[in-house]
Amino acid sequence: MALPDRLSLFVSCAPGLEPWLAAEVDALLGPRAQVVPGGVELEGDLSTVHRANLQLGLAQQVRVRVGRFRVTALPDLVRKAQNLPWERWLAPGAPIRMRASARRSRLYHTGAINERIARAIGARLGAEPVVVKGEDERGLLVHARFEHDEAVLSVDTSGDPLHRRGWRLATAKAPLREDLARALVVVSGWDRQSVLVDPMMGSGTIAIEAALLARGMPPGAGRRFAFQDAPEHDERRFEALRARLVDAAKPALAAPIVGRDRDAGAVAAATSNAARAGVELELVQAPLSAPLPTADVGALVTNPPWGLRVSGGRDLRPLYQRLGELVGALPPAWSLGVACGDPRLAKLVGPLTSAAVQSSDRASSPPAPHMTSDEASEASESSESSEASEASEASEGRAPQRRGGRRAALKRALLTDAGGTKVAFYVRA
Repeated sequence: MALPDRLSLFVSCAPGLEPWLAAEVDALLGPRAQVVPGGVELEGDLSTVHRANLQLGLAQQVRVRVGRFRVTALPDLVRKAQNLPWERWLAPGAPIRMRASARRSRLYHTGAINERIARAIGARLGAEPVVVKGEDERGLLVHARFEHDEAVLSVDTSGDPLHRRGWRLATAKAPLREDLARALVVVSGWDRQSVLVDPMMGSGTIAIEAALLARGMPPGAGRRFAFQDAPEHDERRFEALRARLVDAAKPALAAPIVGRDRDAGAVAAATSNAARAGVELELVQAPLSAPLPTADVGALVTNPPWGLRVSGGRDLRPLYQRLGELVGALPPAWSLGVACGDPRLAKLVGPLTSAAVQSSDRASSPPAPHMTSDEASEASESSESSEASEASEASEGRAPQRRGGRRAALKRALLTDAGGTKVAFYVRA
């Protein structure tokens, strides 16, 4: 049975990235994406599925919605789910993973929901699927979402989360996930034509994602996807698409992308990761205080250490003060992107404002939501308190804690989740 001309897709992403993902979808895939909690919705065909998995760098997963219907009883769930075209995505007896959620529905027991859907799939295909559980990641992931007695059944065409590009085999402490690193680069407003520097690169994730972005290299070019195991998958056609997208990438960067770290092990890890990703970077061992490249236009994008996992209990404030000095000395036309999970540390880089990123600002995608009033008040009080403290120190003849001239004001452009921890992306105000 041939696939229908139009498919309903849901592309998921990390919290807070939805408007940025929608802009990426519109730029790369053409159809207008609709922002919904957790991702974007769009319509497309099988080529859209393939391209979304290959090209979207901010996405986590691409799901195809197999069916949507109203249901209030388990026997009706089996009957209606059995009528859906599972054979397009699953072979008889193939392993599957089940994930169900229920909200304000008469069918609320997710275990019973999963069992009935698996039974329906087996009846449709003529052989019961092997339902794998726990840490076993074999098989196609089938999603069942029930809300207000409406069921939406989907299949995950991606397999491993899309941030797993395949090149990051060497890591440093608490690296920023690949999709979040790309988001930080995008949010910073970097023009992709000028120099970019990460002075605390760790395993090189930010620099590598920036290079892939600048050259237009499909981030998923080096990995496998779940849809490649579908019975009707045309591998020759898909590989031809992959080859065309790889060949369309720019052959070289317009300006250097520089990664620095004081740790030799981090430089070695970044070097091996960049080689696997197929990008050429300038990776050097250097302290945070080393001078930046001389350029009128550029970007500083970094994920400095934060949290107990990285700090090991040591005081990180001096490091953030040094970063603030570096940021304060940036030329006016330089963009900035800093990831930090602790606003008390972020305020040492520059005073925080409550302004959200607007479409006319440096950031190249739609704005994320504003700070809450409590967060804005906290940021304002922190900034005023720190500046008053510096003035007091100066009046008493003591050197202020921060040097390097006027500090650049920051604003929070995005709040997301990194491994269960809230992390904010800050840019120049």
